[in-house]
Amino acid sequence: MIAAAVAAIAAMSAAPAPVVDLYTMGQGDQLFERFGHAAICVQWPADADARCYNYGTTDFGSPPARLGWQFLRGTARFWVSVWPRERMIAQYVARDRSVWRQRLPLTDDQARELARRLAHDAREENRYYAYHHFRDNCATRVRDHIDAVTGGALSRDNQRPIGVTYRELGRRGLAELTPILVASVFLVGRFADVQPTGYEAMFLPDLLRAGVAERLGAAPEAVYLRRGPAFPTEGNSVAPWLLAIAAATVAPVAAARALGRGVRAGSWASAAALTALGTAVWTVALAAGMPELRWNEVALVLWPSDALLATRRGRAYGRLRVVALALVSAARAVGVLRQPLWLVVLIPLGPALIAALAPLRGETESRRSPRDAAREHAP
Repeated sequence: MIAAAVAAIAAMSAAPAPVVDLYTMGQGDQLFERFGHAAICVQWPADADARCYNYGTTDFGSPPARLGWQFLRGTARFWVSVWPRERMIAQYVARDRSVWRQRLPLTDDQARELARRLAHDAREENRYYAYHHFRDNCATRVRDHIDAVTGGALSRDNQRPIGVTYRELGRRGLAELTPILVASVFLVGRFADVQPTGYEAMFLPDLLRAGVAERLGAAPEAVYLRRGPAFPTEGNSVAPWLLAIAAATVAPVAAARALGRGVRAGSWASAAALTALGTAVWTVALAAGMPELRWNEVALVLWPSDALLATRRGRAYGRLRVVALALVSAARAVGVLRQPLWLVVLIPLGPALIAALAPLRGETESRRSPRDAAREHAP
């Protein structure tokens, strides 16, 4: 049996080595297509068509709520599927997504080893994994295999931060989707504000393509170029939206104070808006399994307890909130906190200041002694 195994290995080594191509795809119109895609294809001389390994496969037809919950929890199940090359390319061309090919300059042994690794991943017992947008996706799986068989060609001397954060890289893929960018300010936490290294940044297919071209000398060849309008890489600023949210939040109580009537209703309207925002932020952070969502510094700014601003304890609570916001701002200024918090702080600051400086009528009356009240009403 040992002799047979040795003979099989020798026969495999003697067989002609495969050709391996990296394919990267541009953005598509659907949300899940906005960051591109990567696949890797192995062409054995004896085969009519190449086998393409696609690590970005999941059930995108499942109910959005279920898929969204799985992404939130960090349990979204993806798997590697194997496609004939021509069929794979046709799928992306039909969706008007650009396709580039790069022939990997591998030795025969490297090509065989890469083919072995990919075949191993495609087995039923190995094909599934928990998807992570930054650290474990269709591009990182391909990147890691190429790096392993080339002796670290992609990772060697490529461990310095690239000068932009994961959050900034993510904004490029969602440039014109302003509501999603605004939501990300509230829901995406501090780990997204880390700068990836050059190697880590290859989680994006376009940066993987650039890295393979630079470090392996594999020039990209355009197989198909998108015919529709190009996707923007720079979107609208979220600052006006955050300022508008801050203005809308403080407006009810500020207007009621200025007019001298409806103060309680205005206070409750502002407090309810803040409570809703705080509840959403805290709920996502507590439910999330991904560190990028769980460790969210916005939770220090928006509290689900802000309904207290409209109660008889509003003045004391307002002072507490102002002090807390000042501490958050100081921590951000010295670099202890790193999320983009400056405009978010303005959202609760207005209502908190009003509550701290101008308490509700009922609260003021509750602080007066019975003797003071009798004295005011004496003839």
